[in-house]
Amino acid sequence: MANTTYSILKFRSQDDLRKIVDYAIKDGRDFDFNSIEPIPDALKVEHIPYQDAAIGSYYNTLDREDQTALIENLEDKHYTNVEDITEQAAAQEKEQILVAEERIDLGQKYYENIMEHGYPDFFEWANVHWNTKGNAINTVVDEEKLEISFSTSSSAVEDLMRNLYEKTGVPFVYQYTDDTFSVYGEMCCDEEGIRNSEIDEKWVKDIFAERTAG
Repeated sequence: MANTTYSILKFRSQDDLRKIVDYAIKDGRDFDFNSIEPIPDALKVEHIPYQDAAIGSYYNTLDREDQTALIENLEDKHYTNVEDITEQAAAQEKEQILVAEERIDLGQKYYENIMEHGYPDFFEWANVHWNTKGNAINTVVDEEKLEISFSTSSSAVEDLMRNLYEKTGVPFVYQYTDDTFSVYGEMCCDEEGIRNSEIDEKWVKDIFAERTAG
């Protein structure tokens, strides 16, 4: 699986380019996907690889009735494993592990987010709603070429770019490739609709040669 995808937005005019810059790039920083589909505020919490252990820490602060309710509530939910939660909780109790209050609070937040939003944090939400692990990086606005280029982790963001056109009405061409040139494409968004173009690997390599060289 690719680690990085390179993307370019091509515009017809300076005015169209500036409209998207004003809409999606704040304070001269990276292209911000939140301008298209914002992350719920509650999910803007730290992402850690041991979420079940954190929920287990919170579990240990509850009375028996609330512990039972927590497990029942999470049994059919994604992004967590009730067996891991109870095992982690039991291990912490057995070893009398002193758990920091911050981790208990984080476990509570993960639990509440899963129940309310279906996701523990922004990372899992972004994988589904943005099709990538996080926001855009390495954004470059080239006013001479009428282009905005940026990178994303793992995947292209066709649905986001489709939504960008639908929200702004600004026509553009979206081109992308992964860092192995095995997944690539071109999507045109304009008055005639949203459609994909037929392209080949050589053409993509020519377009992204400078971008992938670094």
